[in-house]
Amino acid sequence: MTTAAPSRAWTITLSHPAGQAALTCSACRAPVRLAGSAVAQEVRRHLVHHVLETCLPPHLRTCQCREHACVWHRRQARCAGPLRLVLIRADHGRRWHLADACATCAAATPEAATVTEPPERPAPAPRFPPTPASAPEAPGEWVESW
Repeated sequence: MTTAAPSRAWTITLSHPAGQAALTCSACRAPVRLAGSAVAQEVRRHLVHHVLETCLPPHLRTCQCREHACVWHRRQARCAGPLRLVLIRADHGRRWHLADACATCAAATPEAATVTEPPERPAPAPRFPPTPASAPEAPGEWVESW
């Protein structure tokens, strides 16, 4: 039994039904209405949310262009180089892709920019149960009783 790692590739499509901007995300499926002129800011915020949700260690990440049949760039020899988080602008800014891509594919993709990986959320501090009042402050010496 194999378990697939979550894909780190998202596509956002911008549309204007009834004159109001809407964002449709490949991961969310439900359109999000956008108010005002902060469309670019909302697109970035939405994509960052997905990246933070799917933090994967580097050894589980793969170049995602292959998953999309390399439609993002012209054919090349093969994937190579370290993975990057790449933002791709398509359809004159009406469609945006954010995905992991190897250095070779990132360089071959038109209208793509490597973006900084957001910092991982810090792990919550461990919460230990309160020490009972009768327990000593420091750990004692181990004594075996027979």
